[in-house]
Order: sequence, then structure tokens, then C-alpha cells
Amino acid sequence: MDDVRYHSVSILTEFDITKKQLKSVRDRYCINHSIKGQNRQRLTAQTNDIIRWRGRLDYWIRNLLKKPNKKMDSKLMNILRAGFYEIIMDNKIPEYASVNTYVDLCKKTVGIQQSKLVNALLRKSIDIDAKKKPVGCSDYDWYSFPKWLWDKWINQFGNEMTLALAGSFNHAPSFSIHRKESEISEEEFYSFCENENVVNKKWPNSGSFYLIVQNLSGLQPLLKSGKLAVQDRAAGIVVEMLNPKPGETILDVCAAPGTKTHYIAELMQGDGDLYASDLDNKRMSVFSSKWKNVNVSIKNAIEDDFPFADGILIDAPCSGTGVIGKKPDIRWRRSPGDITKFVKLQSDILN
Repeated sequence: MDDVRYHSVSILTEFDITKKQLKSVRDRYCINHSIKGQNRQRLTAQTNDIIRWRGRLDYWIRNLLKKPNKKMDSKLMNILRAGFYEIIMDNKIPEYASVNTYVDLCKKTVGIQQSKLVNALLRKSIDIDAKKKPVGCSDYDWYSFPKWLWDKWINQFGNEMTLALAGSFNHAPSFSIHRKESEISEEEFYSFCENENVVNKKWPNSGSFYLIVQNLSGLQPLLKSGKLAVQDRAAGIVVEMLNPKPGETILDVCAAPGTKTHYIAELMQGDGDLYASDLDNKRMSVFSSKWKNVNVSIKNAIEDDFPFADGILIDAPCSGTGVIGKKPDIRWRRSPGDITKFVKLQSDILN
């Protein structure tokens, strides 16, 4: 099957079974099935959205089941999630077409008996108002977050701030890019954007960071050539606060995948000593192959001794809950124990 719906359900099911990151599962799947271009973009958007709204989708499904089944087959559950999402939240395809397609998909991949359940639930879902929170629906289900994380935020920030935070995380994410000033001038960048219909907005107080409002994919040639890098403005500010200067010795600890390291090297203008390390050797090998043209000494984080430095950047591993907007699967991958684990790891790195 070449249908995007089939591929979407397959990716979501593998995500459930393997416990890997959504992007990792999706990237490998798209490579194995030669999915490119617009189909890949659509598949990325659809799987991200279904994972983002999984809590609300599951609430609707549970609410319509006469006998909630906690042991429902993963593929069957993801067919229902995808169908509910398309009918209630997407609104780009006629409802009857969505129902028929997902019923047929269930017949072919799960079974005829289960397809009757899919047919019944999807037809009932047509009457659901996507914008109206049902009586009895919890805030964490409606905003689609695990209860433990929601309770943590309530205790830490209060109800009003938690609602605002959740609302922000559930908006479609924006992307920032960093222009390598030594590789491409601002005039050349703007000219390229105009030709490729890329809408951008320059970040305030920034010489080389831009918010991409529309058509990030149009920048692929510049991203592949290394003239641009997808880099959050906050990550750039961290480097600017470090304020590395030519002639200094700088350590970048927890450096992989290396976008901050590259920015540090750019500000040092090739003059000085820049050392990069990371506890994850696999990620560091990717770093090494990716940044061969950067004047950086790679250090073993465990075995090597480090020199005295003028500045040290430690981007310590964390829970990632601050970037849920860009990586919606994090909310379903983290547990309360992870927070404690990362705090200890951060302390160990600092010591």
C-alpha cells in the first residue's frame, strides 16, 4: 500500500511497540519505503499531530466504547486515532471517505471483525465537536498530556500558567534557522528566500537568526550545503552569552550534534582552541563526520584531560519537556523517574 494513511498507522504502531523516538521511527520508515517530497511532508505533519493530540483522541475513543478495552491491539488503536483525527480535527477530507478508507484499512491489516468496531466508532465520531470540551473531561486529557506531568506543572506554575503552557506547546511549532555569515551574505539569503517563496522574519537583536514563517522545505539546498542550520534562537543566545572571542580556549561539553559548537567556532573566527566532547560516543561520531571543516579538537569525555579554558558551555542532558512543542512524542516517552535521573546526571557532569 502506498496510501499515506497506511504509512501513518504503521509508523504510529511501530512508535508504540519499539518505544523509540517518533522522528527516528519515521525517518527509517520513509527511507525503507522510499517516501519522499510532499508525501513525506504530509506523513510528518499527520503523525506529529496524532501524537500531539493522542490524549484527547484516546479520551474520545474511550468515551464511545461501551466496554473500554485496555488491551486493544496497537494497530487497531492507531487506526482509530488516525480516523478520529482526520474526521474531527483535520477537516480536509469528506467524512464518509475517511470512514470508508479506515474501515477498509482495518479489514486488510487487522481483521474483518475489528473493522465493524472501526466503522461504528468512526461514524459516531462525526458528531463530536472538536472545540467543545466535554463535561467530565480532565484538563490533561483535553490538552493531551500525561497526568503526572500535568500535576507537576500545576504544583510548579499554578493552573493559569499550566493552561497557557499547554496551549503554547500544542500550537504548530515554528522553526528558526542560523545563517552562517562566512558562507552566505544576508543579501544572498533574502534573494534566495524570495525566489523560493520562503517567508521569514529576522529575530530582534540578532545578526544571523531568522524565524521561518512559511516553506522551510524551500531552504533545503542551503541547509544541505551547510550555509544554513536549523537552530533555535534560544540556542544561539546561549552561545552569545558565552561570548567566545578569537584567541580564547573554549570547551563545549555535551556538544553533539554540534550546532552550538559550529556557532562558537564561527564567533572565534578560526583563531583559538575549541574542544568538544560528549558522553554519547555514537552521537559524537556523527558530530565528527558532520563538522570536518570546523577547527575543533574532539575530546573523549571520560578518558581525556581538559585544558584550563576561558569559557565552558555545558548543554547538559535533560528531560526535554521544554521542547514538547517541536517534539510532541516526548510527553508520552517521559516518566517521573526520568526527571530524577536527569538531575543526577547533570550533577555528575558538573562535578
